[in-house]
Amino acid sequence: MQIIIYPALLLLLFAGARLCKKGQWNEEVLSFSQTKAFLGFCAVLILFHHASQRTCAPWLAPELIRHGLDAFVYTGYLCVAVFFFCSGYGVYTAHFKKGFFDRFAARRILPVLTPALIMWLVFFVIEKAKHIPVEEPVWLGTYDYIWYVPAMIYLYLLFWLSFKIVKKDKLSMALMIIGTLLHFFLCMLFSPGTWWYNTPFLFVLGIAAARHKEGLLAFSRKAYPLWLILSFVITAAGFAFAGYYSDVIALWGGVYTEEGHFYGELLGQLVSAVSFVCFVLLAGMKIRIGNPVLKFLGMFTLEFYLVHPLFVQLFGFAFVNNMTEPIFYIEDPFLYVLAVIVLTVPIAYGLHLLMNALWKREKKDTAPAAGSPAAYDPAVKKPLIKASICNGEQVAGFKDLHTGAFEEIMLIRNEADLAAFKRQYGITDKIEKIY
Repeated sequence: MQIIIYPALLLLLFAGARLCKKGQWNEEVLSFSQTKAFLGFCAVLILFHHASQRTCAPWLAPELIRHGLDAFVYTGYLCVAVFFFCSGYGVYTAHFKKGFFDRFAARRILPVLTPALIMWLVFFVIEKAKHIPVEEPVWLGTYDYIWYVPAMIYLYLLFWLSFKIVKKDKLSMALMIIGTLLHFFLCMLFSPGTWWYNTPFLFVLGIAAARHKEGLLAFSRKAYPLWLILSFVITAAGFAFAGYYSDVIALWGGVYTEEGHFYGELLGQLVSAVSFVCFVLLAGMKIRIGNPVLKFLGMFTLEFYLVHPLFVQLFGFAFVNNMTEPIFYIEDPFLYVLAVIVLTVPIAYGLHLLMNALWKREKKDTAPAAGSPAAYDPAVKKPLIKASICNGEQVAGFKDLHTGAFEEIMLIRNEADLAAFKRQYGITDKIEKIY
């Protein structure tokens, strides 16, 4: 039955996708809707990655191995790299908006920290109730999937320090790079594994991509097939070197050492993380993805990431500690991941709604009065209609005059939608259309 998983994932990704014709490009490759859709898919892949580590990872005892999810054992960091890149790109693009740094902790830090603490407490209660011993330190051993949260909080705070306090773009960027390198080396010295530091640096690369978006896209269009193939080949080579280092060394006739394995694995992960993000962006320049399921999953990727480990552990051969008895063991890999998904989605979405209710409510006195136009600063933003060459779809929004980034506001299906957009923002002049 688990063979169904692979075509099902392809269907999830490509249902509703549109391929641009020769000479045409998907101008929405880095739009909010496009990136959210792909992040929804990445969240599902991470679930399969964690499930595979409890069913068929080569370090498990032979009697515990159940094959079927083998392709996902080493793929998790590639998907996490996309998350960090998109976070950096998004936060830089958004920080030009008026009031972006207002209530920064409530809007950026607490929505990340609160659900993580909730899930940590759930794990803690189960482990205490079942008398399950955990590794030291307890804060990490209780729920070791939590590593992503302190990394994101650190990067958000570093961004606040760099772009709110310093306020000089080049100096701010230098501070981001230094802070990210500091995080990398500290985690390299004190963290339990490479997953703590093999992808967070993509946050800075996301910022760099936002700063130079138009130039990067123009460069990528030149010799596009070469860049696409090259990024795929480098990703495959780096992935193989990282995940199968001992086999590669044996194939080359080299001498295997533990130190060589550590640095070889890390190098392969760093290289393939960057090249995979490049491959995803290059593929996205020609393929526009999006369907209702991906749109829905993209709404609560953080909560999805935090919730699914609970069921990965509950239905696995042991809960957290491999030496303990299972709580509700599902041996069949297909039924295992099916149960994890079915329970993760509604609970994660409910947690997302709770976080929105707690932290993402805007101040009532900042909303425009009924019937009055919403405010935008013509010195900072320019209204545009962005039309897709691929399918003719038109989206109204604003181009940031500092970064060139386009912020989608609403879909324009007819003249009535266009009139509504102009009325909402008090626009009287004709709006330029770009492709």
